[in-house]
Amino acid sequence: MHIDARRIKDLFGQHPNVKVCLSGHLHMEDDVTYLGVRYLCNGSVCGGWWKGKHQEFGPSYALLDFYDDGSVENTFVRYRG
Repeated sequence: MHIDARRIKDLFGQHPNVKVCLSGHLHMEDDVTYLGVRYLCNGSVCGGWWKGKHQEFGPSYALLDFYDDGSVENTFVRYRG
């Protein structure tokens, strides 16, 4: 969670080569494109300490594939430990 999210968004807007922004603190899956930048928030394997799901999301992680054209493929993987 950034208190300076607008500054970060504006900075990305000044650099059209920025295609994706990664985060993971929320322990949930979120995928949104805003002003040409894809924002990905993925799960957490350490989420298992909840002893169950956190807002419908169990322990998980992401596999990311980055391509030369600036695109990214995000695969959300449920962790079965």
